[in-house]
Amino acid sequence: MRSSAEKRLRPTELDDGALWQRFRNGNDLAFSMLYSKYVQRLYNYGMNSCYERELVMDCLQELFGKLWETRFKLGEVKAVNFYLFKSFRRLLNGKLIKRRKYRFVRIPKDEVGFEMSQSIEDSWILEEASTQQIAELKKAISSLTKRQREVVFLKFYNDLSYSQVAAILEMNIDSVYNLISKAIDVLRKVLKKA
Repeated sequence: MRSSAEKRLRPTELDDGALWQRFRNGNDLAFSMLYSKYVQRLYNYGMNSCYERELVMDCLQELFGKLWETRFKLGEVKAVNFYLFKSFRRLLNGKLIKRRKYRFVRIPKDEVGFEMSQSIEDSWILEEASTQQIAELKKAISSLTKRQREVVFLKFYNDLSYSQVAAILEMNIDSVYNLISKAIDVLRKVLKKA
């Protein structure tokens, strides 16, 4: 028989699959841990998609609320990050489509979209880098198209596979490979000039 200390969840001991399984069985701590791990990532993704904080927050609340309400009906998920990004994108796009029927949303020209936000560790590393390098990297990323920034954000900043990125964006996997390849070429050229 397990002691109460052994029953407690520790973030370092459980992977997403184990957390998902416990969440599906009604464990509110596992749900809270999944929420904490993914809410900021999903928020960043949403804000880079539509620039409407209230809408993104509403979609996050709705997504996690629906997950909690239907937890006992949910199936097993092999890639939790993929499942959450796909579900969130579908929900956000659905709401955006409904809104567009009633009003035109204009994105400011100076808004780049899909700027890459860094983890704490990455921030420490970037603080040590020179101001010149940071400016050059931002310039290089801003030279990418919005779609290229989106695939780079999903692939490299959220550790999704090419097939998962393709499924989230509802694209052919070859198109994802091409977009990432072109994005890397653009980044190389821009950074080489600098």
